[in-house]
Amino acid sequence: MKMRFALAAAALAAAIPSGAQAAYQITGVGFAPGSLTGTIQYTPTNLNLNVGIGRLNLTGTETSSGTAVSFMTYCVDIFHTLQLPGMFDFAPTATLISSSPKRDQLLALLGLSDLLVDQATNKAETSAAIQLATWEIVNEDGPDYSFSNGTFRSSGGNSDGARVLAQSYLDKVTAGVWQPSESARLNLLFSATSQSQMMVSVPEPATWAMMIGGFGLVGAVARRRTRAVNIVYA
Repeated sequence: MKMRFALAAAALAAAIPSGAQAAYQITGVGFAPGSLTGTIQYTPTNLNLNVGIGRLNLTGTETSSGTAVSFMTYCVDIFHTLQLPGMFDFAPTATLISSSPKRDQLLALLGLSDLLVDQATNKAETSAAIQLATWEIVNEDGPDYSFSNGTFRSSGGNSDGARVLAQSYLDKVTAGVWQPSESARLNLLFSATSQSQMMVSVPEPATWAMMIGGFGLVGAVARRRTRAVNIVYA
């Protein structure tokens, strides 16, 4: 089954194995806590997609043991559809993201993603903003991050508020207000033929709260009401 998601999510909901890399068969997916809609474009290839935007919950099993797994992820690959059931492995993040500065920016963003969503009034919008910011970091080839110009663009749907919020996240990352935590680690759930996903192992919640408070990140943000999104499977 193919899912035309070019889509989304943040932080690990199952332990990432140390040592030998395990293979996973992913059989289920859903937005968590919800999704918005919009258009994304990658101008060098004229890619133009109407997509659901938000954090994903992937479920399945570890193939060697049959142990059930559940991962909360953000999409980092807009050039494949998510095909389920599908086989995935953890791979070095440089497999898809060669730029070390971009990997640091993603780590700074996704390292705070769970706390941002947990503390948000509109959780679906916040997770969509994190997804949009992730796509911008991964796919923008120009010197600046913006959803209205450059190689990666987004518009339309019911995600205007999420784009405003995502831009504020990008501004904090590029200004160095948000820095990667030494105890956080990016994890790439990779497939050569399906849509690869990103997650992060993060500091303890108390550490997040200290970081959020110190940076003054929690403030009033104008948010649009979200509505239910029907995902089209192709």
